[in-house]
Amino acid sequence: MTNLKCIICKGDIDKHYSSDGTMYWDQGHNAEPIADGRCCDRCNEDIVVPHRMADIFTEHKNYYKEDNDGKSTK
Repeated sequence: MTNLKCIICKGDIDKHYSSDGTMYWDQGHNAEPIADGRCCDRCNEDIVVPHRMADIFTEHKNYYKEDNDGKSTK
């Protein structure tokens, strides 16, 4: 069986094991919006999740941004 590769760093996708040693997950994480595919634990934690959080805060900030008349748009 071939290991899945991370779409971002090209390393192997991490396998997750239960406390009894049984592998229960080897499909990685959704790499969007960085890339279309699956990513490893490290790329998910260091790149994908921070990017998603930045997108959320930017959308939130823009949602409440004041218009040119000084009136709040929301």
